[in-house]
Amino acid sequence: DIGTAFASEIYSPEGQERLKEFSSVIVCENSMKWANLRPNAKFWNWGDVDKALEFAENNKINLKWHTLFWHNQNSPFLMGMKTKEQAAERMEEHITTIMERYKGRIKYYDVVNEMFEEDGSFRKTLWYNLMGEDYIAHALKTARKADPQAKLYLNEYNNESKGYAKADAMYNLVKKYVESGVPVDGVGMQLHLATDLPFDKEAIRENVRRYGELGIDISFSEIDVRIPDTKADDPAEIKKQEDIYLALLDIALTEKNVKSFIVWGLGDGQSWIPGTFPGYGHGCIYDSNMNKKPVYDAIKAYLKKAK
Repeated sequence: DIGTAFASEIYSPEGQERLKEFSSVIVCENSMKWANLRPNAKFWNWGDVDKALEFAENNKINLKWHTLFWHNQNSPFLMGMKTKEQAAERMEEHITTIMERYKGRIKYYDVVNEMFEEDGSFRKTLWYNLMGEDYIAHALKTARKADPQAKLYLNEYNNESKGYAKADAMYNLVKKYVESGVPVDGVGMQLHLATDLPFDKEAIRENVRRYGELGIDISFSEIDVRIPDTKADDPAEIKKQEDIYLALLDIALTEKNVKSFIVWGLGDGQSWIPGTFPGYGHGCIYDSNMNKKPVYDAIKAYLKKAK
């Protein structure tokens, strides 16, 4: 599956056309996160998800759930949890309500997103603080029970290169789960990359392969390759961006356990990059006016050649 994340583009005819021409899988950037989906304990805001799912099903596109648990964009009412039992109960309710509602319709779930720090220690999230590292296994087991057919993923950034602390921590956790029977089907490697940072294709491939040996699928789940604003029109930078996208695509097409290649956001106009990395942008496959960039054509040409 190849695809993109989307925000409000799904409500415009042009955005829908762009999604249809590129994607066999799509991901909501925000609609499925707690703050949007469930702003308070009583209210579930299903509308955006239902609309996205209807669009996806009408166009034979998979919609992936992102994400059940994360340390950001949480609802204020969660701060009231005081005990491990309360947290476990709230977690079970969340998973079961969502997965039973969309059973058989949503096939892929990011169950937990961003559970590690850069040094490989567990991130002290609100779930971790109440439940310890068991919160991850508890979420996976509850999800498997709620929809046994769904593919369950753990998603993280800076976890793509073998030998890096965070990447090794994720691998060791998943290996432990596989060996002890905790249900996990895949690992998402976000791959928010930049043209001015080192890129080691083979370290990524090696990491993908060691997951393959465990029987674990991989999603290249949130790809973008940002360029410094000062070099936005520099042909060498644009070529470098293209090379990185195509290197990832090559791994995705040649390693059997890579199941999806998902670009984070459609166009540069709505990208999260400038807000998070000031002085950077230009990381997507469409420009701010939703025109295809050279990198779009390069990806399509590569896919054609690979067939």
